[in-house]
Amino acid sequence: MQKTQELYIPSGEYPQQFPPAGERLGLNFGTFVILEHGFTATYSIPNLFEAEDSVETSITLQAQRLLEELENLYVFENHEETGDFLLTNDYLMEILFEAPANIYRVFGQVPIHLELHRDPEEGWDELFIIIKSPYSAEDAITLQEKLAEDWFLDRMTDTRGKLNITEEPL
Repeated sequence: MQKTQELYIPSGEYPQQFPPAGERLGLNFGTFVILEHGFTATYSIPNLFEAEDSVETSITLQAQRLLEELENLYVFENHEETGDFLLTNDYLMEILFEAPANIYRVFGQVPIHLELHRDPEEGWDELFIIIKSPYSAEDAITLQEKLAEDWFLDRMTDTRGKLNITEEPL
């Protein structure tokens, strides 16, 4: 079974062009879904590394290319540590590619940050998707609960306790 992924495109950039990442990576796009603030394009994850005349076979280079694409979707806090964490926990990347479309569907077009939290004394580290929200505290909590119910709770087991989502005011 072939997995699919949604890629969010802000309004104003459609339908005249494909997503920039798709053009660079030669993705095969499927159905486009028009949302209020943009659209998502479903693409096949196995095609993520297919170029026009070659296929990337290096696992390290594949992970590095995915990391570079994530940098186009998120603002990385503590950039180097976050990148190293994602390369070590690369199973999170698929979830991170899903997150923006789901977040924008609920919150609208908002900035999204990735921030790594560590406690060496307790021996844990966790990556946070931080949604920078313009909403009141009550509205933001309601939207965050909706995001959890609509999407994140279904993916929580896949995070292996290494990824969480929170909201902060702009």
